[in-house]
Amino acid sequence: MRKYNMRQIWIIAKASILENSRKQVFHVLCLLVLTVIVGSTLLSIFTEGVKLKILKDLCMTTILFGGTVLAIALGSTGIPNDIENRTIYPLIARPITRVHYVVGKFFGTFLTVAMGVAAMGLVFGCLIYSYQRSFDMFLPMALLFTLLETAIVAAVATAISTMATPAVTAMLTFMFYLFGTVKIGYFAGLIGRDSNPVTATAAKLVYHLLPNLECFNLKTALVHQDPVPASYMIQVAVYGVCYIAFLLFLGSAYFARREV
Repeated sequence: MRKYNMRQIWIIAKASILENSRKQVFHVLCLLVLTVIVGSTLLSIFTEGVKLKILKDLCMTTILFGGTVLAIALGSTGIPNDIENRTIYPLIARPITRVHYVVGKFFGTFLTVAMGVAAMGLVFGCLIYSYQRSFDMFLPMALLFTLLETAIVAAVATAISTMATPAVTAMLTFMFYLFGTVKIGYFAGLIGRDSNPVTATAAKLVYHLLPNLECFNLKTALVHQDPVPASYMIQVAVYGVCYIAFLLFLGSAYFARREV
């Protein structure tokens, strides 16, 4: 039964990947990569140590930005476009449940983003190697956690897209990402200093519902070569997977009851 379920999910995911590959969003990634490669030539004015740190910071920031843009663009349009173009009907008419459909659309988006992140990581890894003359062993780990962060963004977009238009989904997902990034710095301080009980309660609710996306950012550790405990990375990875599962559960539960 489990093998059957995975096969249905993979059918949707594969179709989603093929659909995503026809879109123009990968041109954005090519432009980002080209910009960083050209911009890296301007680092010659810095010393070797500073130059390498700036390059690593620039590469990781670009990968996160590109992956997030991909996740929002693809995740917010997948399901609404299928409904608008009526391509969803042949799919759900087959022995594929709506839960399989939503989960499959997420994995299609996630795998497309993963290919983009892997391609950028490979190019930037070679670029860093050309400056450092050695391979940074922590770079793949930093890329994996960046990918997990973009997977959460893709799950948010997929869940919201089951109930909203692409434009609304993209806007809400971006706000979700923005608030999740500044969660610790802003909402934690707001809770501590706000004397209004209503505002404080609302801030607490938002604080506990939003994920802490900054915990997936290992850029500082990569740039400054700081050690990261394995226990921390395991906890963060489990936290990310559980949050994605929670979002997909919400999106699937709503979509299963929606008329299309």
